Amino acid sequence: MTQAGAVLLEPLLNLFVRTRLVCSLPGLPAGDRGVYDIVDGSFEGPRLRGQVLPSGGDWVLRTAAVSRLDVRMLLKTDDGVIIPFRYAGSASRRADAVRLEIAGHFEAPEGPYAWLNAIQAFGLGAYGVDGVRYRLFRFQ
Repeated sequence: MTQAGAVLLEPLLNLFVRTRLVCSLPGLPAGDRGVYDIVDGSFEGPRLRGQVLPSGGDWVLRTAAVSRLDVRMLLKTDDGVIIPFRYAGSASRRADAVRLEIAGHFEAPEGPYAWLNAIQAFGLGAYGVDGVRYRLFRFQ
């Protein structure tokens, strides 16, 4: 924090993800569950860019008040490094749109992306007609 108490944010990356419904499981004790496969996607930021590999998944738990997200995916950088990324969050209706709020962490191998292991990523996202888009940040 700065002397005035402000928190400084650093843009980390923009993330686009397309998913496909695998199955719906209504009536579970905690709510209705939707299980989605990660189909593909892309990411780009000041220090890394690449593709989302077709793997992992999104396990969404829906209640009357909110949806809870539990997502795991593999990111492949333009120079061929594969980085697991896991995030959790919530989806809730705000005005006329659904707002996604997430926090996650990376598991980068030793090398040029190892710096990702020491950060907590967080971001905001929204559903679009072609998939989900997030803007991810880190504290500076």
